[in-house]
Amino acid sequence: MPDSAKLSDFAFINPATETNGTAAEAPVAFIPMAAVVESGGWRSTENRPLSDARRGYTLFQRGDVIVAKITPCFENGKVALLSDLETEFGLGSTEFHVLRAKPGHDPRFIYHWTRHPAFLRAGEASMTGSAGQRRVPAGFFERFEIARITGAPQGLIADILDAIDDAVFETDAVIEKLRTVHVGIIDDLLTRGLAPDGSPRKPFDLVDTKVGPRPRTWTVENLGRFVVGAEYGTNLSLGDSSAGIPVLRMNNIQDGEFDLSDMKYAPAHAVDRFRLQRNDVLFNRTNSWEHVGKAAIWRRDEPGPAFASYLVRLHCGDALLPEFLHLWLNWAPVQRAIRQFATPGVQQVNINPTNLRRALIAVPDTLDEQRAIIERVNGVAAAIEDHRRERAKLSSLREGLRDDLLTGRKPVVAIREAAE
Repeated sequence: MPDSAKLSDFAFINPATETNGTAAEAPVAFIPMAAVVESGGWRSTENRPLSDARRGYTLFQRGDVIVAKITPCFENGKVALLSDLETEFGLGSTEFHVLRAKPGHDPRFIYHWTRHPAFLRAGEASMTGSAGQRRVPAGFFERFEIARITGAPQGLIADILDAIDDAVFETDAVIEKLRTVHVGIIDDLLTRGLAPDGSPRKPFDLVDTKVGPRPRTWTVENLGRFVVGAEYGTNLSLGDSSAGIPVLRMNNIQDGEFDLSDMKYAPAHAVDRFRLQRNDVLFNRTNSWEHVGKAAIWRRDEPGPAFASYLVRLHCGDALLPEFLHLWLNWAPVQRAIRQFATPGVQQVNINPTNLRRALIAVPDTLDEQRAIIERVNGVAAAIEDHRRERAKLSSLREGLRDDLLTGRKPVVAIREAAE
């Protein structure tokens, strides 16, 4: 293990920036706090005149590292390396600290240290000020110690961590593209459906309906024609003891799926009848205005958790597949439409099942077409999930290597030789 040294031995802290006679009105890149990405990086296309530095904005130059000083931006990892700054100089939020690599040190090495969990924990512990206005003082950077790694190993470490960052960013870009495709496919399939040969229907196959153009072979009716029952969940008080059966609450529905990371429990004998079975659809009848109406489906063969009274289990008749209902309920235009049935409560709004049944739904007349639509959508969803798993692996690898390399626990040469 190498000796330790203060971060300020590697970088100047909030240094003065000499603009070398650059005209006061010259446009320079401007980076507001909102343009800095949590966990590292930045995006901004805004310019300001260099003279705005006199208004108190933070002045920096290409190659600097900026670090958010205020809570919660610091804890969320709002840091950025400005090696790709479009102009030689830049301005940013007054809530940034600036770190500038000293001669002989790699700014990328410093940047990766500002993303290390130990750095973030220590900075948070050093904050001063009142609640909501707490900031990391400049003195923290004078005191914080890192491994004394100098010379070429700094660049090698940065190369490795940069490569993993690039792989993560590329995976994120693929996921974002697939999400866009996913939304587009849902819009198309729930509007035009699929012809028997699997191709999207042509415009002349559509007719005007109460919900807009839809295939002439589809039925547009109130949801009550297709949903034959609605069952409220348990109203028992729930606890943290894992001795019973986990119970889903309204916050356990996220993006159309179940999030099982934060569960409460109830005695098994009291809630067993509320346990989810495969393809059960839950509808969130009570929540804030922007979240009411969320829905999720239990996709597993084994029985699932029970569900609380703010959720409703919907039972489909023979003409509607639960998977199609789930797809329809989570479609953005439907989400907006069903909120018209919400009634205000004390602090939240409510969509009771009786009112929900009044909502219009356009349903393919054959289960085969419903299945084909579901399979087409699920294919893209599966690709998104595959890339999310790959991203999780890359993220885990990055965290492990970041700790091993930056702390000197594992010599960078040994890791590079193993990779080759």
